[in-house]
Amino acid sequence: MLKKVLLVSTAVSLTVIIVGSVFLLSSLKNIIVKPNKPETIVSVLPTPTPDPLRPYSILLLGYGGGKHDGGLLTDSMIVARIEPRASLVTLISIPRDLWVPIPITATDNKYFKINAAYAIGSDDYKYPNKIAEFKGPAGGGQLSKSVVSKVVGFDIDYFVSLDFSGFVKLIDLLGGVNVPVAKTFNDDMYPIENDVVDNCGKTDEEIKALTATMSGEKLEKQFSCRYEHLHFDKGLQLMTGETALKFARSRHSIEDGGDFNRANRQKVLIEAVKNQVVNINFIPKIIPSIKNLSYNLKTDIDLAKMQDLVSQSSELLKYKITSVALTDQNVLVDDKSSDGQFILVSKDGIDNWNIVHQYILNPSIPLPTVN
Repeated sequence: MLKKVLLVSTAVSLTVIIVGSVFLLSSLKNIIVKPNKPETIVSVLPTPTPDPLRPYSILLLGYGGGKHDGGLLTDSMIVARIEPRASLVTLISIPRDLWVPIPITATDNKYFKINAAYAIGSDDYKYPNKIAEFKGPAGGGQLSKSVVSKVVGFDIDYFVSLDFSGFVKLIDLLGGVNVPVAKTFNDDMYPIENDVVDNCGKTDEEIKALTATMSGEKLEKQFSCRYEHLHFDKGLQLMTGETALKFARSRHSIEDGGDFNRANRQKVLIEAVKNQVVNINFIPKIIPSIKNLSYNLKTDIDLAKMQDLVSQSSELLKYKITSVALTDQNVLVDDKSSDGQFILVSKDGIDNWNIVHQYILNPSIPLPTVN
């Protein structure tokens, strides 16, 4: 299980947008960010007609934004692979602590946790020597797509990113969602946004002494004023946007804590949002009501694809949703980086994703044990 606890919890699953509504944003041209295209060689060969029913994939990125520390770290990363012929959506959860090489220049890769890809691609000032494809308004999404595609073993066609504030707005636009909570749980360390740097009455000397002897969750517990208590009862719960965000972000619970349990809750929330979109017939209502998300959401899904998805919206909402989670219980193992960070790596070794690719294709395969 995960050992290191960061101050800011992870963002919620953005698959709710894909499954429930992102394909209905065709009128919001300002959310579409066009990637910088590398130079291409013009072929004299005829271009084959694309298969309209081919599988395609969308990388869904959640980040804190606003006042959050590390606000562009995409702590929620899910690949939605859509297979029209099978009427199937497969959600692949990517752990934020996965240790990967990220290209910071045209010739230089540096290892980071995978949730740094969006931040690096979005920061042309700190990383001015990235290749053109990973710069500009779409740079964060394009770099994330490139890095994640190596992990999952197939190209990723599109990305969608949304911050916490946008997620809350989206759920509230739906009138809340009915979420079946699998177990009762408490979380005593849910971060209060406005208090993330509050010293809780401690002097600079006291803080220096604490940081010299403690780290991680043990240190964070010394600043109790930065956190609030959460409680969720087992059973069907009607959640507002704020409540759904807390349900999806919580990761400090004794009963249901950690990133992997959090990922399971996000998948339950995905299904709840999909059901609400269907139940209230939200499709015709989204265009006039969702324009206030334009500052919170980015995507490289072009208008032509959006319009195509709009025409298929009633069918897309009928698709079966399955999920694959990459965890330390199947294809990953806990490790530490050279500078002492907790990381996750493939059982085949750092940056060797063969077993991960096989598992995504067939999650029932026998897996090797690690001594």
